[in-house]
Amino acid sequence: MQRKAPPRQTERHSQRTQPRRGLGSWIRRGLLWTIAGLLALAVLGTIYQAIATEIDQRSYSPPGEMVDVGGHSLHIDCLGEGSPTVILEAANLGMSAHWIWVQQQLAQTTRVCVYDRSGLGWSERGPKPRDAKQISTELHTLLTNADTEGPYVLVGHSYGGLYTQMYAARYPDEVAGVALVDSSHPEQFTRSPEGRAMYKRTKRHALE
Repeated sequence: MQRKAPPRQTERHSQRTQPRRGLGSWIRRGLLWTIAGLLALAVLGTIYQAIATEIDQRSYSPPGEMVDVGGHSLHIDCLGEGSPTVILEAANLGMSAHWIWVQQQLAQTTRVCVYDRSGLGWSERGPKPRDAKQISTELHTLLTNADTEGPYVLVGHSYGGLYTQMYAARYPDEVAGVALVDSSHPEQFTRSPEGRAMYKRTKRHALE
């Protein structure tokens, strides 16, 4: 027959196990509160960003016009008169306002247009993926719907150089010339390990 533990031994055993259960419970509660706090911060951050964006859009209206390109609108702003029309294509994550000084200078001699790619500046988000083919298609639709007549001289800065080259290849009859400013190279993502790593990062961003 098994002997029962003496009362004192049972009390000692109970005293040892109770603090452990209490500590585990506090740890679980702490983790739950931490997760709940992080979720609350994420929700508040999303709400804040939405409100801030709405305020900015009301405070700073687009200087040009919003043009429908099929399901969403893009912002385009043209100055000056003359032909050919110069189209300024900004760098990666760039916007129309980055060209303001260049646009004002060129507008003294010819017509020059800046625009915001989908999801940038004042333009609305468009369909994915955000690759050169999609971007050049949207630019072509934008220029057509905005009654911006060619021929065009396309000026592309950095990643914008890839988009202008794609546009010129797809719509050669509309393009009078292409000017590349520190342009990205079509093979920069395949010539080196660093380029391939950059391509993966850029691709993730384009699919977001």
